[in-house]
Amino acid sequence: MKTIMIADDDSAILALLSYTFESDGFKVSLVENGQAALDLAAKQDFDVILLDMMMPELSGLAVTEALRQRANYTPIIILTAREDDDLKITGINSGVDDYLDKTTPQREIVARANALIRRNQIYQQSGQATTQQADDAIDSYHFDGLEIDLKTKSVSLSDEKIALSKREYYLLIFLIQNRDQIVSREAILTEFWGETQDYETRVVDVTISNLRKKLHNQFIKTKRGFGYQFSEHHTKDI
Repeated sequence: MKTIMIADDDSAILALLSYTFESDGFKVSLVENGQAALDLAAKQDFDVILLDMMMPELSGLAVTEALRQRANYTPIIILTAREDDDLKITGINSGVDDYLDKTTPQREIVARANALIRRNQIYQQSGQATTQQADDAIDSYHFDGLEIDLKTKSVSLSDEKIALSKREYYLLIFLIQNRDQIVSREAILTEFWGETQDYETRVVDVTISNLRKKLHNQFIKTKRGFGYQFSEHHTKDI
């Protein structure tokens, strides 16, 4: 059974969302503030999490940031009454997977949640397959100070350990395996998320940006209008 945690301080919205998701076959857990959402997510795994942006104790964005810092990569949807593109970009940088206005029809909210679950399953399967292919061929990669141990899934640059999220690690391996070509944002979406919507391409840009920063702006090159390419040398690309 699919599972979802819904966090909102409005009991009427909680009741409506709970009924809608249960009607679609979800097992629903409800909380009324951000701290409770964070505590429950630490104790229980969910297929998707739905957060109100403005809640007592911790906002939806603060909960998202805390979960990502704890290496919890459960898909997260934020419900907001604010139409603010800058806020959305901030949220994407923090790890939010989707934003929906509170006036969005209930059936669409459920559809978006189901899409994120499918996308996450595809990502997990793709990432595992990508790593397995690499593991079958070699044990490690070495590029001008960058070392990747495929057995331990550890990454270091100039002997300094680099902490990558699971998504960043798999994406790095994917780019390395395709380093003889430019990889488009759409190709990355299809490989890891299974969808190629225009809005979603920003998620690729944010993920690449975060990965590049951890690599000290080295190795991953932007090919304007085409996509990204891994370079075996550490020339900076800012």
